[in-house]
Amino acid sequence: MPRSLTMLITSLALVGAFHAPMLSAQAVPAEAPYKNSATPVNQRVQDLLARMTTEEKAAMLSGSGWMESAPIDRLGIPAIKMADGPLGVRSWAGSSAVTNAKGSSQVLATSFPSGVAMAATWDTDLVQQEGQAIGQEVKALGRDMILGPTVNINRVPLWGRNFEGYGEDPYLSARLGVAYIKGVQSEGVIPSVKHFAANNEEFQRHRIDAHIDERTLHEIYLPAFKAAVQEANVWTVMSAYNKVNGVHCAESNALLTDVLKKEFGFKGFVISDWGSTYSTAPTVNAGMDLEMPGGAAMQRWFATKQPEAAGNSDGWLTADKVLAEMKAGHITEATLDDNVSRILRVIFESGLFDHPHAGGGEVDTPEQRAVALKGATEGIVLLKNSGSLLPLDATKIHSIAVIGPNAAVARTGGGGSSLVRPKSAIAPLDGIKERAGNSSGNAIQVRYELGAAMDGENAQLSTPEARAKMLTAASEAAAQADVAVVVVGRYPRLEGEGDDVKTMDLPAGQDELIEAVEKANPHTIVVLNTGDPVTMTKWIDKTPALLDMWYGGEEGGHALASILFGDANPSGKLPVTLPKRFEDSPAYGHYPGENLHVDYAEGIYVGYRYFDTKNVEPQFPFGFGLSYTTFEYSGLKTWPAKLNGKEPVVSLQVKNTGLRDGIEVVQLYVHDGHSKIDRPMRELKGFKRVELKAGETKTVEFWLGHEDLSYWSPEKKAWIADPGTFEIEVGASSRDIRLRAPLQLKH
Repeated sequence: MPRSLTMLITSLALVGAFHAPMLSAQAVPAEAPYKNSATPVNQRVQDLLARMTTEEKAAMLSGSGWMESAPIDRLGIPAIKMADGPLGVRSWAGSSAVTNAKGSSQVLATSFPSGVAMAATWDTDLVQQEGQAIGQEVKALGRDMILGPTVNINRVPLWGRNFEGYGEDPYLSARLGVAYIKGVQSEGVIPSVKHFAANNEEFQRHRIDAHIDERTLHEIYLPAFKAAVQEANVWTVMSAYNKVNGVHCAESNALLTDVLKKEFGFKGFVISDWGSTYSTAPTVNAGMDLEMPGGAAMQRWFATKQPEAAGNSDGWLTADKVLAEMKAGHITEATLDDNVSRILRVIFESGLFDHPHAGGGEVDTPEQRAVALKGATEGIVLLKNSGSLLPLDATKIHSIAVIGPNAAVARTGGGGSSLVRPKSAIAPLDGIKERAGNSSGNAIQVRYELGAAMDGENAQLSTPEARAKMLTAASEAAAQADVAVVVVGRYPRLEGEGDDVKTMDLPAGQDELIEAVEKANPHTIVVLNTGDPVTMTKWIDKTPALLDMWYGGEEGGHALASILFGDANPSGKLPVTLPKRFEDSPAYGHYPGENLHVDYAEGIYVGYRYFDTKNVEPQFPFGFGLSYTTFEYSGLKTWPAKLNGKEPVVSLQVKNTGLRDGIEVVQLYVHDGHSKIDRPMRELKGFKRVELKAGETKTVEFWLGHEDLSYWSPEKKAWIADPGTFEIEVGASSRDIRLRAPLQLKH
């Protein structure tokens, strides 16, 4: 019998099997409890669920389009209209391959700084403002849900999506993820924290199997998700493409039910990543509530054969397949009710049922751009400043050479589903020209040279002859200027979703450009415009000043100029360790894996936990960042009895000992030298941004709880803190500990 005829007969049989419940559907009274916004959410969910037919429930488990869930018009259940994030709102018309293509229709919205740039601010209040601004834009565009934040840990320097996340530390990622979620949800917009779990490389991301021990999962890769659930009450969680310990995340009962829903207490719904499901009953029973995409959009996507070749799979939770598995006894009505009730709960809690987002509001307002500018500015990290070359004195500088493949183009973000299209964006050259022309009447001459073509962007500029000509022109421009600013890095085709970065080295020709410019002008400032660490060993020793601006979003050029000229004092701190070379990374030798299997053999020793414990010298350590002023720490005190989270456990004083107002990010680390098991040298458990005027002193306080001193015990399935003496370390980076004090934990 032909397959198409078999499917038709099966579908007809299912319709017959569930025909009676459909016929029993009755008109809904206007005063039904679920329609009353004053009715408690749980009662609304149960009332509405009781009025739904089995077919209607099954229909809600798969999308109705590329970025829309299935509405149930009879009951007034709206579709949830989604848009990609997390760095702003982008087109929801199709995959990033479609929406990022030239000539495609675009949604223009505020392009906020990359996640790693926002992480470098260490500013939870600002990240919450960013989330709120994004939520406002989602509503203004008539959408209901943003696919963000990304809280996956930067395990490998080459991961193509490192720029999306909040760095290598689970505590920092958790704090910033919670802030973003609270901001989005304050606008009645649904965020989706992603990707659950351990999506730490793009190499064969649909097929790769990450083997991770339980302790490492709980201490490194799950804390940000736990905080999102327990502190931010996040409404949705997106599962990851990859496998964890042999099972696809979308059908992992251990992850979705045991950890997320039972251990963490998650009440919202789990949404698949696009095309990440591979079965029906195992996926539903594991705790997957909504499969995306769906409907005709999903069919058109798979008809191209490209998703299948990449390892995607989809269309497993369509109503006919779910109903068939129910008829076969593989999915129970109770399980289906749980799936659907979670979706309904979010629709009610978010206010979507009562107040649909009609759209039509303003996007990229001055207030939203101001948040983007503040994020880009605070996120810039001053890594080196020999001879106090920075800030530039506009009264003494007469000429600046601005050079590099990322100087005249605004590289706002990495590639893939997070690449936002802004109405306008400020490139470094634009920002410097604007600032130089407004220098207290002392207009500064700005000359631009490309210096080196971006690898893969223009073949005509990549010939040996063209490269030599550009290098000569750049050297001449640098030699004739008072100061040279070289802006290097990557761009979306070299760094983005779907592929990992090939090497830590800068793209072809950029190292040579830096060396040539530094040789021509001793007053050279190098600016890194990328999301991943880069190799600097060829030129760093001769570089007077170095800034990391990451991908700064649409206001990156203005932010850079304000730092260069001292209008803003740099306060960014590294959210990742910058290794000298890839071979120094703890993941080296365990990436990308063999035979679609990657062993997280470094365990809990990710990032600075490895570099500090194993005494491996980084290029720049985690938490590092210079300022145009200096800070002094003193008076560290601890109170061992106060571990209730309500009273301060640690206090100290911080003084601005320089001549400029500034901001210091004070970092608190915990060292456990008495534990019964192996623990890292130190672990971040607190941080505070402290604004200080020149000469000002402030008291800084930290609260610690029992879990901040604990490790995960796989045997006891619990967080354990061994009684004894811990050491509290406070400093300006993981390698710059200024003060230490003991903290006693008694039985």
